[in-house]
Amino acid sequence: MTASYAPRRPAGTVEVRALRRDDLDDAAEVLARGFAEEPGSRVLLPDPRTRATVLRTGAHLELGWTMELGSVHVATVDGVVGGVAIWHPPGRGTGSLGGLGRALVQAVPALPRLLRPVPHKTSVLLRYSPEAVPLVLARRRAVARASAGLAWHLAFLATSPDHRGQGLARALLDRQLTRCDEDGAAAWLETTDPVNPPIYERFGFATVRHIRRAAWLPGLWVMRRDASPDRQAAQARRDDDDLAHDAGALQPADG
Repeated sequence: MTASYAPRRPAGTVEVRALRRDDLDDAAEVLARGFAEEPGSRVLLPDPRTRATVLRTGAHLELGWTMELGSVHVATVDGVVGGVAIWHPPGRGTGSLGGLGRALVQAVPALPRLLRPVPHKTSVLLRYSPEAVPLVLARRRAVARASAGLAWHLAFLATSPDHRGQGLARALLDRQLTRCDEDGAAAWLETTDPVNPPIYERFGFATVRHIRRAAWLPGLWVMRRDASPDRQAAQARRDDDDLAHDAGALQPADG
């Protein structure tokens, strides 16, 4: 989900840094709230309370799995976590087994609520099963193109609804994309929210493949951004445009 807001100055000091262990709960909450209204989540998890629990637990799993890669960044406002970006380094789609194990232990108390939506999710998946194979094959080809060579994967990006419009998503993107340009690396992502692609185009991403019919989703966009030796001009254009969008959630397909 991505929302448009009128520009306003940050309420305090904004800092972008690597995720720390004491940030885990706050970062998981930001991801859960950011993805709460994402189209796919609403279809698979129609009950808001169940959706919040599943998303929060899933966020803990992902953060625990990837944190030790050192490529999970948070944006804070006066020390409060307001945005999260999870990047998978080139050739590394997962993090440490230790991090995953700790996250699984934390998820055990929530298992009854996590299992509650299984019948509904199963019925949705069965309903769209004829489209599943073409979708998986099309996505696989698109991802192969988007992730070719030295490429970072932006797996998740979310900002808290309380901190949108303050430039946190932009700060999170700029931090890693600057590194990509310095290293000559590409970046790629997937999103199922039709609001997102125009926003990411402002950061240099281009759509590799748009799958218009993506089962229960409104669509699937696979995007790539190639490194550029000179991004200063693009940065200046964004400054002049006074970009007023903050990414609420970037939802990847499972993969």
